[in-house]
Amino acid sequence: MRLATLAPSGWDARIAFPVQSVGFAEAARALGHRPLFAEDDRGMALVLIRRVAIPFLAGWTARAKVYAHACDASFLAELVDLVRGLGASHVKLGDSIWGSAAEWPEDRREVRRVAYDVLLHDLASDTEILARARRPIRRNIRKATAEVTVAEVRTGADLRDYLFLTEQTGRRMRTRDVAAVYPASYFEALLREMVPRKQAVLFIARADDAPLAGGAFLISPQRFVQIHGCSTRDRALTPKQGPTAVFWHAMRRARAEGCAVFDMGAVTPTADPAHPHYSVYEYKKLWGGRLAKIESTELVLAPWKHRFQSVVLAPMWDRLHPLYLGLFGDCPRRAVAGGSVPVAELPGASPVLALSGHEQHP
Repeated sequence: MRLATLAPSGWDARIAFPVQSVGFAEAARALGHRPLFAEDDRGMALVLIRRVAIPFLAGWTARAKVYAHACDASFLAELVDLVRGLGASHVKLGDSIWGSAAEWPEDRREVRRVAYDVLLHDLASDTEILARARRPIRRNIRKATAEVTVAEVRTGADLRDYLFLTEQTGRRMRTRDVAAVYPASYFEALLREMVPRKQAVLFIARADDAPLAGGAFLISPQRFVQIHGCSTRDRALTPKQGPTAVFWHAMRRARAEGCAVFDMGAVTPTADPAHPHYSVYEYKKLWGGRLAKIESTELVLAPWKHRFQSVVLAPMWDRLHPLYLGLFGDCPRRAVAGGSVPVAELPGASPVLALSGHEQHP
């Protein structure tokens, strides 16, 4: 096995989920990661390395995230050793989007199991989805039908509206000490690299020309997964129920794509109204999905470096990561035959779906 900076030929045809794709690797560059590709006859993995690229600090700040698809546990063990050789003090095998419950010897002190809560919906029919939803959701879907349209983000104007909502949402989250930095280049990469390959889709809800809410989703034959959401807090617009319109549209699109499960993303089950994630959990619960666990694994590879990161760097991260992304985030346009693809020229725009009474209740 070796780690390569360029994906082997035909890489995307062999991946198990879009988080292992070349396009997702390019989007990760915008978040300060450097992607590497690992593959042999036992499995394949996208490895994302992040470090502060400053002399001295580089060796003490390297961390890794791994999205793997392996048929043999020895693949991950060898991969972790390679990542250790790159100086990483810590490696995450999977997250709430794509887990990795690899088997490791119980006596390895550096291993920590992590389980994420997600809300899943079985996509049987529109009627059954609505039947599971609580009354406020059904009412809000009806409310949105009169004024709200949901469309794919395809053009530069669409992206500007989406980023406008992202900035509003980020400001609200930061007031609650929740990190929320997604640079424009991250979404540009999703649009340029993943949307044309039907690995991802972004939606935006509007009332007339006013953007209300948006969402980014990954697409696979098995799951349709939310990875980002944003919305307005303009009190004149929030009663139009933009987020509900986006989720309803996304669920129906997932069924049209043949997906078996709609994944609303990670949640934090809590009954504490003061918790920063309480309102999100309470809202998503109203849709009537089932709670499930996605398991992942974390390994501490260099205890002293990891302790330095935890004690010194982590407390400063919420304030400094915008600066970090400005200095080290990178999302170059991928070199392809014919050049790079501008957002405004992305092919295959889908028609706008205007919610109607008939579409709510087939």
